[in-house]
Amino acid sequence: MSTLSVSSDAELIIARERVELLRAEITRHNHRYYVLDAPEISDAEYDALFRELKRLETAFPELASADSPTQTVGAAPGRTFAVVEHRLRMLSLGNAFNAEELLAWRQRAADLLDREEWTFVTEPKIDGLAIALVYERGCLVRAATRGDGRAGEDVTANLRAIDSIPNELWGNPPPLFEVRGEVYMPKAGFDAMNANIAALNEERQAEGRAALTLYANPRNAAAGSVRQKDPSVTASRPLNIGIYQLGWCDDAPTPDSHWETLGWLAEFGLPTTPEVARHDGIDDALATCEAWNQRRDAQVFEMDGVVVKVDDLNLQADLGIVGREPRWAIAWKFPPQEASTVVEQILVNVGRTGSINPYARLRPVRVGGVEVKNATLHNLDDIRRKDIREGDTVVIRRAGEVIPQVVRPVLERRKDSAEWEMPSVCPGTTCGELDCANEHCGGDRGRLDICEGAWCGAPVSRQDDDVDFYCSNRHCPAIVQRALEHFASRGAMDIRGLGEKLIKLLLREGAIRDPADIYTLPDRLEALARIPGLGQVKRRKGEDLYEVGDRLRNLAEAIRWSKTRGLAHLLVGLGIRHVGSENATLLADEFGSLDAILLAPREALAAVEGVGPIIAESIVDWALDGENWSLAHRLQTAGVEDEIQRVAGAPAETPLEGLRFVLTGRFGAITRPQAEAQLKALGAGIGSSVSKNTTALFAGEAAGSKRKKAESLKLPIWDEHRLIDGLANPATILDWLAESEPSNAD
Repeated sequence: MSTLSVSSDAELIIARERVELLRAEITRHNHRYYVLDAPEISDAEYDALFRELKRLETAFPELASADSPTQTVGAAPGRTFAVVEHRLRMLSLGNAFNAEELLAWRQRAADLLDREEWTFVTEPKIDGLAIALVYERGCLVRAATRGDGRAGEDVTANLRAIDSIPNELWGNPPPLFEVRGEVYMPKAGFDAMNANIAALNEERQAEGRAALTLYANPRNAAAGSVRQKDPSVTASRPLNIGIYQLGWCDDAPTPDSHWETLGWLAEFGLPTTPEVARHDGIDDALATCEAWNQRRDAQVFEMDGVVVKVDDLNLQADLGIVGREPRWAIAWKFPPQEASTVVEQILVNVGRTGSINPYARLRPVRVGGVEVKNATLHNLDDIRRKDIREGDTVVIRRAGEVIPQVVRPVLERRKDSAEWEMPSVCPGTTCGELDCANEHCGGDRGRLDICEGAWCGAPVSRQDDDVDFYCSNRHCPAIVQRALEHFASRGAMDIRGLGEKLIKLLLREGAIRDPADIYTLPDRLEALARIPGLGQVKRRKGEDLYEVGDRLRNLAEAIRWSKTRGLAHLLVGLGIRHVGSENATLLADEFGSLDAILLAPREALAAVEGVGPIIAESIVDWALDGENWSLAHRLQTAGVEDEIQRVAGAPAETPLEGLRFVLTGRFGAITRPQAEAQLKALGAGIGSSVSKNTTALFAGEAAGSKRKKAESLKLPIWDEHRLIDGLANPATILDWLAESEPSNAD
């Protein structure tokens, strides 16, 4: 595949399909990791998917999207707690997996700063749950999870119950400020808690009660403990916190370096990350990272790497942020742990787009304290490249989570075996039972005929050099199932209670066929109650009576509520290729109704900023399909909200519409985020880097490489005085631009 920005149509088609699959898979894993606290894959495998996606988006810039996982953080907050908007976005970190990548990161920073020497800080990267704490007049007033970086869950009551988090600070802290840290569970506390749960389960078993679930690892235990509904449960868990950063601070002077900031925060009684170190150069920082790898197992907490940061906060401001990651920090990731086991079977499942995805069922093995049973095998080419076969002893690698990466087979232990072949026909859905008779389902073949999956049997093929195989049947039971799961998911129509198992049951019983059928369910509760497992059964005079219970009533209410989710969520739920939450919102705001979007010509769709020709083509293709039009009409008939209810009144004034500004350096009278927010409110776009599309640069003190780039492009460069004047009177900005030669501030 080409790594050039100019690519052939064939390469672009292949890359587009792969990018779509990667985005969907990464988004699903983000939800399982950040919201459900139940990850399916290892850190190493997730990192590989993420790096492949970034590599493709770099090689094919036309596939870039604002709602890609490479541009977003974590996952949207759940519904158990109130949602809290973060005043400043909580970010993620880029990764370095070896010395070359760490040194390359440092060189990129040196090029941007136009300097070679500065100090660094290293911190152990504790594997826990990222938290933001707000203190007002020395008292803890709010605690929130990171969520998607812009908004998280309000867990104030629970974090107040953790002994290591001070509710009141010492000394003379600022009147209002935020700190960020990692809530974690020490390894000894985790082991003791799981031992207590195991002992309690013996008592519950003796009483005939269901067993409680053991936690997989300290990270999941910490996240699950923080998200308890009852703060007393959180208080009973052995939790700790390491504060690693000052988020923001009002009306108080702050130190000039990260190192000094951590010491300043510790003076108020805040427990900062242990074993932080300061280094004069990158070589010393690298040596510390490599030393950590040798002693990480001896630490009281789980850690998956070392964070390396630029120490000088002014240099941090100059380096800025790209996408979801700061340029001034990076995570040095430890090599994953390895073990060996046997591939008992190679099986496949079917994705929402019809992709046939192979995976390995492993002989259970414990790696890093966690039992693993399955591993994704990506595609047939990857299986061929690694020469993985059923019955092979293989080396697996994991970095703290459940499903490992299959690294290679141990050929010395291979018995007589044949290469694995992709099924020639699609298996449809699977029930997942170990003793299922369906040979495609993954059980011990032929033992019991209990398969609850739905057979497809359509031909499987791939086109040209595509790495993935696809089912040719658009009505494949697996594709239908996945489409319904997507429609009901939190990012789309958010129908609580309508999950994978219930959808499979309703499909098997013929109760639904597509998303529109979901909205007929509230009128059929009595019939649904007769389906085993859905209704309440009471026996009277030798006869079974089926009654509508809370489960069905709650489901009906969730379905009715979902009708009001709005046009953008409906667009996401329809599953139109390439249409995610970000561009769905842009389309909804621009056109106002589903009919207007589906009837719009390609040119009008592509003209919407953030949409472009690829998404426009996908929408038009979807709308030209008669079955899709029928689905849209039936959803409208069911009363699903498909128009934006625009509020009457004077439109917002956006005098700077169409202009794009970049801010750099330090400002005294206003913070950079505040200025950017006000410029956006006036209709302007904000860029993270200077380019020929930049209208002007607002440069504060110590402006670095961005100023030089603006000078080379002969762009207007304005100082803080003009920034303040322009925000107060936006018309003056237009006057400045109208001048034949805009005056540059020194």
